[in-house]
Amino acid sequence: MAYNNGIVVIADELRTGRTPDGAPGIIWLKGVQIVNGGQTTASLYFAKKKDAGVDLRSVRVPAKIVVLRSKDPANEEALISSISRFANSQNVVRQADLSANKPFHVAIEKLSISTYCPDGIGKWFYERAAGSYNVMLAREGTTPALRRKLQDSVPLSRKINKTDLAKYINAWDQKPHFVSLGSQKNFSEFMKGLETDEGTAEVRLPDVAEYRRMIAKAIVFRAAQRLVRPMFPAFQANVTTYLVSVLANRLGSVLDLQRIWNQQDLSERLRAQLVTWAPEVNEFLHRTSEGRMISEWAKKPECWEAVRDATYSKTIPGIPEAR
Repeated sequence: MAYNNGIVVIADELRTGRTPDGAPGIIWLKGVQIVNGGQTTASLYFAKKKDAGVDLRSVRVPAKIVVLRSKDPANEEALISSISRFANSQNVVRQADLSANKPFHVAIEKLSISTYCPDGIGKWFYERAAGSYNVMLAREGTTPALRRKLQDSVPLSRKINKTDLAKYINAWDQKPHFVSLGSQKNFSEFMKGLETDEGTAEVRLPDVAEYRRMIAKAIVFRAAQRLVRPMFPAFQANVTTYLVSVLANRLGSVLDLQRIWNQQDLSERLRAQLVTWAPEVNEFLHRTSEGRMISEWAKKPECWEAVRDATYSKTIPGIPEAR
């Protein structure tokens, strides 16, 4: 107890009573969430799970329990976020971490669990909470064979976290200047885009078809990333983001995202189109920057307007994904 910062727990209700030795104690908690101390809790859980002979009876962990009294869901969510932010003093708490319980992300996680790839075996993993992919492997991969089977069906290459998703969607939605702000600022802009005019609720939750389109956008972005990386010595991230936005601007209305989902990849012709436009995007970024640092210039809406309105090579004919 002297060495551990303990855990912070929030609950909706708490009832106290007497323990068998007569000391005061907690009889039960309702609506429990651990907002700080997840690593400590997981370490204890998996220690016992991996070795049933481990004796945890002498282990003591300090805990601060906060019982919520607010009846307003918005105020309650704000309070939980603040408690989490201030309790996590030893680790950086990011905006994306504080948004993990929002209905949009919960819905995406549920869709990722229930939606199989076209082969009927594989799935994509949406890491709504940081570290949940490794927790899933530890929880379900109880033997080496089961772990290998999990890693085959849900490989690390098909894991997406919240800031990844925000990057892929904003790039496709032709907002590369937001993506260029960095993962956390882009995520904040993405979340603002989900809110209604009143700012108190989120837009319609995605269904299976929309989820598949989101994954298709992820496939496009990651393919562009792999193609761009060896092509340029610097600013590959900016070129990739702007390249995806240019693709969406020029061909987004005719590209069949469902087909990309079905293929789980891009056709050779669509890859060739990205390879053709990538040097042009890179050139226009440098030309319009007028000597400014590309990574800073890329953050400006004016940069996207200039790159978007530039003249590019003609579209390669016969792209299978183009309807």
